[in-house]
Amino acid sequence: MDGIEHFKRAEELAQRIAEGRCSDYDQQTFAALAQTHATLALAAATADATSFKRALAKANGVEIPDGKTAPKRPVNLLDDEDM
Repeated sequence: MDGIEHFKRAEELAQRIAEGRCSDYDQQTFAALAQTHATLALAAATADATSFKRALAKANGVEIPDGKTAPKRPVNLLDDEDM
């Protein structure tokens, strides 16, 4: 399943609960499953964002090593030239 499929499944399970198409026991089970699918959809969206950031950096000539999300550059807020 990809992120969109997880989102759709979470939405479907939540709709079942809202419409009362299941027993009380099933409501608890479906709520837990809906939450799990929603979490997986969010994780997939985050992973896609990271892939996008890597591709964008590469397109701009910056190679990001595996395990790193972005190059860190120190910022000097008290630059002597600005004073």
